[in-house]
Amino acid sequence: MKRKSTAALLAFFLGGFGAHRFYLEQRKLGWYYLAFCWTGLPFLIGLIDGIVFTFTGYARFNQKYSLRHAFKKKFEDDEEILEFNTDERLEQELLEKISSMQSKEKVAEYLLDAKARGEYLPRAVYARARAILGTQENIYDQRLDMH
Repeated sequence: MKRKSTAALLAFFLGGFGAHRFYLEQRKLGWYYLAFCWTGLPFLIGLIDGIVFTFTGYARFNQKYSLRHAFKKKFEDDEEILEFNTDERLEQELLEKISSMQSKEKVAEYLLDAKARGEYLPRAVYARARAILGTQENIYDQRLDMH
């Protein structure tokens, strides 16, 4: 999973050479930055990229730069995509972890830490956490695909 802070720092300090694009596995763009670094334009674009990364939310950043790479490989490795989409074991572990927390404060702290790390949490985990916190009724007691 790619880190937003790392991408932003690379864009600010080495953006003119396309380091942030190589880090985000956008090699073609990275080579363009590197090929035209002598013009100075990639340095300006790198600064703009750094600002954009800084003000992009973690969820949007992960959706655009981390999760899309898993889906991009769809035709290369369908089994990996299937595992990514249906990892019920991870979801169950996270649901059990949330449910076993002793206080609402610990649940709230866990959610904030996960957000700060840019960690992907399934919707069912967020829904269970909100139910524990009392901010929303738990509408995902059962998986949506089960009747």
